[in-house]
Amino acid sequence: MNPEEINNIRFIDSHYNHLFTVPDGANIIITHEDGEKLIRPCKYLDDYHTRIGTSIYHICEFAERMEQIKATYAPEQPMKLPDLCYTNLPTSGELIIIKRDQQGYSPCGFASGSAAQDKATADRLNSRAGITRQQVAAMIGGSMFGWDTPAAKVESYDFYGKPVKPTKTRKHQISSPDR
Repeated sequence: MNPEEINNIRFIDSHYNHLFTVPDGANIIITHEDGEKLIRPCKYLDDYHTRIGTSIYHICEFAERMEQIKATYAPEQPMKLPDLCYTNLPTSGELIIIKRDQQGYSPCGFASGSAAQDKATADRLNSRAGITRQQVAAMIGGSMFGWDTPAAKVESYDFYGKPVKPTKTRKHQISSPDR
């Protein structure tokens, strides 16, 4: 292996759906059902095995264990938006391309005309490029609502591309004692 080459660690769900990747040595955040968060370093072992913290896992074994304990996991550093992604028009299923920082979409030259086949093509092309459903959802949001809106932020979606509720931060008011 070239010393300058960095291996990516792939994270999946228990059905082998790609969720995200992190570079060798990066951290993930594991969030337990009660809200407790743990940061764990990850070490690449091979394409199917990784060390997370002090434990070694097959990538599917890790996904299954997290599901059993109802914990979620995410990269510590937010994912960036890709230059482009493939998706489908909701109305027709037509295969389209969305380019980062451009409003709207472009038709894809190799659409099949079959909505099911075009969906499979979009999923395959995005997967080959390492683009997650979460990133696709943010790309769709950016192309529709603007690239500086929360809709264009990867953190606004779960790993299946579904919107997540924004977390509310409370501002603490300092109350002055009655005089």
